Amino acid sequence: MHRIRLTEPKIARRLALVETLVYRRHQPLPPFRFHAGDEPLVAPDVDDGDWPVIEPGSCWGELSQDFTLRTTFAVPGDWQAPVALFLPIGDAHRFVLPEALAYIDGAAYQGVNAYHQEILLPPRWCDGITHVLALHGWFGIGNEPVLMGQPEIVQIHQPTRDFVAAARVALGVLRELDEHDPIRSRLLNGLSESFRQLDLREPFGDGFYDSVEVAQQTLDESLAAAGSPLTVDIIAAGHAHLDVAWLWPTSQTRRKAARTFSSVLRLMEQFSDFHFTQSQPQLYRYICEDYPDIFEQIWARVAEGRWEVTGGMWVEADCNVIGAESLVRQFLLGRGYFSKHFGEAETPILPSYSPPSAGEMAVAVRPAKCWRTASDWPITPARQRVHR
Repeated sequence: MHRIRLTEPKIARRLALVETLVYRRHQPLPPFRFHAGDEPLVAPDVDDGDWPVIEPGSCWGELSQDFTLRTTFAVPGDWQAPVALFLPIGDAHRFVLPEALAYIDGAAYQGVNAYHQEILLPPRWCDGITHVLALHGWFGIGNEPVLMGQPEIVQIHQPTRDFVAAARVALGVLRELDEHDPIRSRLLNGLSESFRQLDLREPFGDGFYDSVEVAQQTLDESLAAAGSPLTVDIIAAGHAHLDVAWLWPTSQTRRKAARTFSSVLRLMEQFSDFHFTQSQPQLYRYICEDYPDIFEQIWARVAEGRWEVTGGMWVEADCNVIGAESLVRQFLLGRGYFSKHFGEAETPILPSYSPPSAGEMAVAVRPAKCWRTASDWPITPARQRVHR
């Protein structure tokens, strides 16, 4: 028997191995063809025959460079859902990294970067027909070499992904518990037993994938027996903090909003209980002007109650140095835009992350009828749905 102190690293190593088996099938895509330039050359009929090819494993891109990458894909007819595109265009260890908005057959679909490398394909693109994939993006402000990975079509084995997610959470919880806590010992024993149920003699073989269901059942039973659940409700709503003015030009702010919001919309399709909250009317205005199809999808989610528009200010402003007149106009323009485009769906919250200036903030907040702390937030219809 392994000593308890060795069980945790052993489980971590096996978890790392099993994570590589989530993709049951792989099919490489043709290498990306590359064009440097600001214009989004994403239409299906663009002639990219003379563009240079970026081979997997090669360095690519330049500092602050706009680009378009293009390739094609066709999902094999015998593959069953879920099927995804895996697009490793950059290294996740960089602070600012290559990122792009993915277009499929000319339609904007989802953001791609080192932290969002997977595009889950809906049935309409899993038809065995060749489709055009184009990435219009920006290379970022880093000056380190970036390697292009191997783009692929992948078939996801959902039970393995579910097992990995549950095991990762259990392992993370036990690492936070005191070593003498009996719940920690039960979690260790349960994880160890569930991983012993996995047939790892032939990774990617039928034996492994057939064993995942038993391992998941063992893990579920172990988690249920580890201890009584906490008598609390934990509610988490997604949010994207997006600086309108940062280390990039305004053109990248506009595109960053599209990349972020389109990714959120795809997550809402995958997870029916996912809610999202986003401030800054300026970003919504950019989307409305530049990507009207994405704006219409956002509007539908707002009406559904899963996307909450928040805040009274036009942007998340620096509230320490500006004057009262500027603050008042932030509220006037911001709340006016939300009221015009989203009506009663607006949630009147002040999304300021810096301490307010004592006098000026009070002058602006009281006429605008905004709330400063979470305990002051009104329960709107959208928020009631979240609480339920």
